[in-house]
Amino acid sequence: MKKRVVIFLTVLMIALLASPAKALVTFGFKGGLNNSKIVFSPAIDMPGQKYLQGYCFGAFLSLNLGPIGFQPEVLYSRRGMEMQMLLDPSDPASLAQTKAMLDYIEIPLLVRLNIIPAGPVKFYIFGGPSYGFLQKAKARITYMGMSETEDIKDDFKSNSLAAVGGLGLDIKIPMLFKVTADARYHYGLSNILSENTTVPTDKARNSGFSILLGIGF
Repeated sequence: MKKRVVIFLTVLMIALLASPAKALVTFGFKGGLNNSKIVFSPAIDMPGQKYLQGYCFGAFLSLNLGPIGFQPEVLYSRRGMEMQMLLDPSDPASLAQTKAMLDYIEIPLLVRLNIIPAGPVKFYIFGGPSYGFLQKAKARITYMGMSETEDIKDDFKSNSLAAVGGLGLDIKIPMLFKVTADARYHYGLSNILSENTTVPTDKARNSGFSILLGIGF
């Protein structure tokens, strides 16, 4: 699956960039912030669970055909979860922090609907599937100023599937470049836990929202 998706995107980018309708094609780079968590089923009692703040960055290719557009992306994205708990409620120094950090290469294949398709400013909504390929997974426990990191990649599957949707804005700077910004929600569709997991539940999925800012040419 991973090889086929990469080949498809490579062929698509070459075809679009070589097409005569270059004015409709935008290639660029973007980056931003993920706020993510892992949703377990059946649920696990985890007091103090909060969103993990992580980064995402990568490249995108946008093909606009009037009100409709297509936008494949390749992003390096950190997902996971964070949990904080006071081991001794009477002692603030007893705060223990646990982070599960899962780094993916994600390939969203997005369809865009331009709400205002004319002029230098374009608002649009978008959605589509996103394929994720796990690169590494680590758990970090911090307590009393000391940290310990453990490799937990064996607990998770090497790939995942999600649905992505959100709102975006393009601002064209004449004769220079295009500034793009979007806010998106990531909803995991597949179980990310492997058969060898030590997590005491049956299923888990990634969830969260992101803010991204980019520049296109």
